[in-house]
Amino acid sequence: MVALLYLVVSGGAYGIEDAVRVAGPRLTLLLCLIIPVTLSLPTALMAAELTALMPVEGGFYFWVKAGLGPFAGFAEAWLTMLFTIADTAIYPVLFGAYLSYLFPIGGSGRIILALALIWGAGLLNLSGIRTVGRSSVGMSLALLAPFGLLLLVGYHRLLHWQMPAPGGGSFLVALGGGLTIVMWNFGGWENLSTVSGELEAPGRNYLRGVLLTLPIVVLGYLLPLAVALSAIKSVSDWQAGAFASVGAHLGGPWLGVLLALGGSISAFAMFNAALLWISRLPFVLAREGYLPRKLGDRAASEAVPRRAVIACCIVFSLLAPLGFITLVLFDVFFYMLALALEMAALIRLRTRRPERAGKFMIGGGRGGLYLVAAAPLLTWLATLGFALVQGVRRDLLIALLLAATTAPAYFILRRAYDGPASEAQRDGGWADYRGGKRRKPRSPAHD
Repeated sequence: MVALLYLVVSGGAYGIEDAVRVAGPRLTLLLCLIIPVTLSLPTALMAAELTALMPVEGGFYFWVKAGLGPFAGFAEAWLTMLFTIADTAIYPVLFGAYLSYLFPIGGSGRIILALALIWGAGLLNLSGIRTVGRSSVGMSLALLAPFGLLLLVGYHRLLHWQMPAPGGGSFLVALGGGLTIVMWNFGGWENLSTVSGELEAPGRNYLRGVLLTLPIVVLGYLLPLAVALSAIKSVSDWQAGAFASVGAHLGGPWLGVLLALGGSISAFAMFNAALLWISRLPFVLAREGYLPRKLGDRAASEAVPRRAVIACCIVFSLLAPLGFITLVLFDVFFYMLALALEMAALIRLRTRRPERAGKFMIGGGRGGLYLVAAAPLLTWLATLGFALVQGVRRDLLIALLLAATTAPAYFILRRAYDGPASEAQRDGGWADYRGGKRRKPRSPAHD
């Protein structure tokens, strides 16, 4: 579970390189210390509390539905699918960027690699959550090993570390771009809740998982960045793939090759973990009555929603990757809208679901609760303000128009597929659980 959370949230320092180019080395390092406090920790605590309260398949969809109603639940799922479309389009970009260090890859070659990534992860996901979890452990070790070697080769630079030179240009532009990219690298702590119905003791283990994973994620960015930034004179050419070049400079060609391989493994592993949780959304929405019912079927032996997994792979195969920064902007925008709904549900469910005996709750009373809910949203609002300074109004306008499709999609799909479908589902899935334990499952005929 720690390996899966690590891949869902981070997947190694790969992907942080553009923040160094946009924001400069000093500001990037500072943001990698601030964002875990203002975004990661509050989101992780929210996810742990609500998973303990409602450990249901579909996770955050049912939290928002139970707290704010059916439309808000659908909006949560719709916005999540929008940011996932942007998110998954990033992984083939990273995959190709690191493999291109090893050998030249043309446009058609990148398409073939993207399809191989998508359907390879699809095959693993069709084998079940345990297969995905075990493979994630191996891939996490494989992608982290080259960074371990980088730290070993450059440990003397950590012992005598000096603050890198500040970046030039406009500070507000740098801050806006850096915040967007760093937030993308540190977000997603609630995403694995969509498979909480397939986890052992999710109410206890989700909290343990996020508390173990958070320091690993933070150190996984800071230590490689500290070594790499002490070894370069200019960050103007830093982009996806830069760690391979730095590794070759510090340790020789062999380390550059290993870091390039690690980057490609990271892209595959992150997509594999993302497919695990995102495929449960069409599965849940089909059972809710918003999508064709066949997407709500799953294999009895492994509890895998096979049709939903295959449908996701088909959709992702049709996506043509856009520019990295644009994709990250869309990703963060839709993700934070969905997170705002989750935080509102967190506050609402404190009143609507007071039965919390023996379950984890965020401490500090109402003040602590409001602080946890507000910190990520204030960070996001600051990011939006700085992003507008950068002149990305067109991208934000497109994002707003896409978000505005939520209401039409809700009414069209609800009317087309007669959802939601059952009393248990109208109650946010809560009727399937009493005191944190699953009730006796209903028969397929009843479903």
